[in-house]
Amino acid sequence: MKFFKDFYYITNFKTFFVTFLAISATYVCIEKEIHADLPLALVSIAIIFPVVFAINSAYARREQGLVSLAACKGFMNGFYRIAADHPKDLDPEKSVECKEKIINLFNSLKSFLESNPEESKSFVRDIYVDIKALSEFSKTLLKQGLHGRSVSRMIVFLTRFTVAFEEMQMIFYYRTPIGLKAYGKIFLVVFPVLYAPSFALLATNFEGLAGYFWLGIFFSYLIPTLYTIILVSLDNIQTQLEHPFDQFGSDDIRVDLDEIEQMLIS
Repeated sequence: MKFFKDFYYITNFKTFFVTFLAISATYVCIEKEIHADLPLALVSIAIIFPVVFAINSAYARREQGLVSLAACKGFMNGFYRIAADHPKDLDPEKSVECKEKIINLFNSLKSFLESNPEESKSFVRDIYVDIKALSEFSKTLLKQGLHGRSVSRMIVFLTRFTVAFEEMQMIFYYRTPIGLKAYGKIFLVVFPVLYAPSFALLATNFEGLAGYFWLGIFFSYLIPTLYTIILVSLDNIQTQLEHPFDQFGSDDIRVDLDEIEQMLIS
């Protein structure tokens, strides 16, 4: 079942539309006997190279997103450990309050990362509000017997969390250049029509199967079908990696609040 689910993520309407264009254009060229030996290396230069470059770029952003999220979790764990373990006269309710504030922060972070860029600004503000609340909370621990140097370390953890969050914002807002994406999508549609005469020429190699009607048809349209499915699937993979937090693809980065809660052991 997982195989079919993963396959679903790289196929969509564009896959069927471009494949239909390729088969239709090839059919017309076969019927009209329009043949041309076009260099298939041009496909690598015009489509595959830009798409693979975009995939590598999107994958690098995803990996940086994982690093930044891990940093956020580590810094907040350090913040909590100082608040829960170091004060001499800690009120147990303070430990619970700190835990709730950190979970609220990660809940705001989760809402931001899973939102649309157009609607994300309000969630960014919620995160800054939660950071401010934790900063003010750290000062109250002085009355609980926490040393001033420990409070300073908590602020350092909070500052580093903010830096990691800013890195995640850059990943969230700035993605593959629009010009490169538009270039790839245009060539994906133009390619099946442009190369139809070449596919029709390849189909002449299967004329010996004329006695096997359906088999001849199958092999005549197999090459254009495979080419378009492969190219569109690569473009869909790049689109899935483009936003590593939207929870649509199987490789998306998830903020697990239950995992955060288990991390904050009293």
